[in-house]
Amino acid sequence: MPTIADCRFFRFIIPNTENQFVSFQLFLFYYSIPRPRMQAHINIDFLLVQRMPAPFSNAARENMSNPVEISTTNGQSWSIYWIVEEEHPHRIVFTGGWRAFYEHYHLRIDNTMLFSYHQPKFFYVAIHDARYCEINYGRNLRNGSLPAIPAHGNYTVQFFAIIPVNDPDTLMLPLRFSRDYGRSLPRPLTLTTPTGHHHRVAWNMEPNGRIVLHGGWDAVREHYGLKDQWLVLFRYHEAQNTMYVMFFNGHTMEINYLAHAKPGTDSTCISYPTAPKSRHIADGFRSTNPFFVSPIVHRLATRFLPNVPPLPGVYEDSPISITNERGAWTVQYTHYVGRTTRCFGMGWCALATACQLRHGHVCVFERLAPQDYRLHIY
Repeated sequence: MPTIADCRFFRFIIPNTENQFVSFQLFLFYYSIPRPRMQAHINIDFLLVQRMPAPFSNAARENMSNPVEISTTNGQSWSIYWIVEEEHPHRIVFTGGWRAFYEHYHLRIDNTMLFSYHQPKFFYVAIHDARYCEINYGRNLRNGSLPAIPAHGNYTVQFFAIIPVNDPDTLMLPLRFSRDYGRSLPRPLTLTTPTGHHHRVAWNMEPNGRIVLHGGWDAVREHYGLKDQWLVLFRYHEAQNTMYVMFFNGHTMEINYLAHAKPGTDSTCISYPTAPKSRHIADGFRSTNPFFVSPIVHRLATRFLPNVPPLPGVYEDSPISITNERGAWTVQYTHYVGRTTRCFGMGWCALATACQLRHGHVCVFERLAPQDYRLHIY
């Protein structure tokens, strides 16, 4: 399991008649039977609380803040209270505030949530639809503007797939992703893991338009010890034409192969970097606060900082306070004109000039509060 400072896991919303904890196995069972048989038995009360996985609950309940802050991809932040339930056994259960969160985001049966926990204060939550693709709620949630495929952060689209039973050679990707991005996907596809390893995998498109990974996927499964019904999270960068993957076990907890390779690694990256130098700095940075890493490589980096990840608890076009030993600055957290990728805009030029940033530097932004960051320069 990843260190508790950087722990990710999935939670599934499915009907349950007894208001009990819904396991991943029950989620799989639900999808294996005809839907009409289940629809009449939905207990809506189950949807108004949210239970955490037992491994996470056991590790986090002693130190986790109450309430805890939950931030979503559109920058909104929620305070959620929790209790420890004596049954199920001793699981953390989100209660106070969860119903408002549930209703605000129109969560429904078949939705899936990816929780990223940064101890002890907050979670970052990405919500996926029934077709396993992340929902981009954008800035117009109340107006019902819910684009099907997101285009935010430093990746274009995020989705997951479930490893099939008794089929070690193939993995089927969601139909929505296949149809929207299949024409531009390289052959073979290179999968990059958090450890920095690259695996070339062949793929075909079936008559129904769905992409199926095959040649080379069996080697990936064997290399990482992946089992039937485990999950694979994909993050596709269209501009870079690259695919990053993370693996989740039967408890829906992310497997941290990096920590296994280097015991004691304590990574709290909001967005794990891909460049070798940035990754090396992220692996060595120690803090109980979340952070993100950004290399200075762009030719316009002294005017604005590109590819800033979604910042938990921060709305778009909000001011961000950044401090270091040279001073304090206020920069605008915004996006490129005509694009949804975030950046630091107005105010960044003054910071870059004062700190003498240049090509080759790597910046670590340590989160002290939702709109307060400390800058470390390497």
